[in-house]
Amino acid sequence: MFDSHVHSNHSHDAVSTIEEICRSAIEKGILGVSVCDHADMWFYERQNTHEGFRACITEVLALREKYEGKLKLLQGIEMAEYLFAPEKAELLYRLGHYDVILGSVHSVSYADITDAYSRVDFGTMAKEKIHGFLREYFSKMREMIEKTDFDVLTHLTCPLRYINGKYERGIDIFCFEEEIREIFRMIIEPLEIDCEMSVMYENCGFLSVFFDTYQRMGGTLVTIGSDAHTPYRIGNALSETKKCLHDIGFSTYCYYEKREPQFIVL
Repeated sequence: MFDSHVHSNHSHDAVSTIEEICRSAIEKGILGVSVCDHADMWFYERQNTHEGFRACITEVLALREKYEGKLKLLQGIEMAEYLFAPEKAELLYRLGHYDVILGSVHSVSYADITDAYSRVDFGTMAKEKIHGFLREYFSKMREMIEKTDFDVLTHLTCPLRYINGKYERGIDIFCFEEEIREIFRMIIEPLEIDCEMSVMYENCGFLSVFFDTYQRMGGTLVTIGSDAHTPYRIGNALSETKKCLHDIGFSTYCYYEKREPQFIVL
């Protein structure tokens, strides 16, 4: 198993040291992990992003050597809102030789919403406003696909972790089927299956419908990521997600090394 999306304590909202990530992955029998800390351009200065990545890269290089033969430790970056500050984003890109660049949308300006959606209170928000917010979110994702450089489109339905998960608002993802299909029509990069979301949607057929569509449109590359922010969540639900992929009809998934896909048979 390979976990292509984990966070260390160099992300503002994570607590795992990279050493803890390595130890947890080895204990769980995981082949490798990609450390993809946050590069949220909306919060570049506030989160001291540049120095965080400099430290992360130094640690990954040291621990890669320490755990050689036990764990494949790869360096990634989760780039969000590149277009908000492209000059600063390019500084981050030049810091190191990344194995994988994840493309994400974490913040959307809509109506009076200006913060990252993980910090937005959707609990009492009118459903019409939530629908408008999600349409703007998918619009920003399309803009990211058109204009930025990345390898993997990550956690396509991430706002629903909070809207339906934390706040239990019961928003139907199939209301946005056309927006998601348009993203599939545009994308040439692989998709990430977020393990948390795959478990959340297993019973309502999200994966079988949308990833079947991705396949029929010619999509073949899929990565799997836990998006773990704590050591105990490293590799969370990887086995269940692999089974979902296999049942849909995929025969392989991949991880990225030196920005090239490496395939693993399901």
